Amino acid sequence: MCDAHRVVNKEEAQDLLEQGILKGMISGVTIDGMPKYVWSVDRSGVAYEAKVGNGGYHGYTLDSDDVMGDLVRAEWGRR
Repeated sequence: MCDAHRVVNKEEAQDLLEQGILKGMISGVTIDGMPKYVWSVDRSGVAYEAKVGNGGYHGYTLDSDDVMGDLVRAEWGRR
């Protein structure tokens, strides 16, 4: 896997968020009608989690040894 701590530009971050939503990789918990969490995976296999707050989403990587990252990658591959 590539370096999971690289800087993701705004356009790629928006695309990752949109792809996660389109694949239904969202939490059942909502805040003001928005999914609290959206998960996605980039072309290199790095898993991301975006959390709603402060008027938008803030995204971060899920480390390759993180169980949640493994779950996101596995589910992403099924969708």
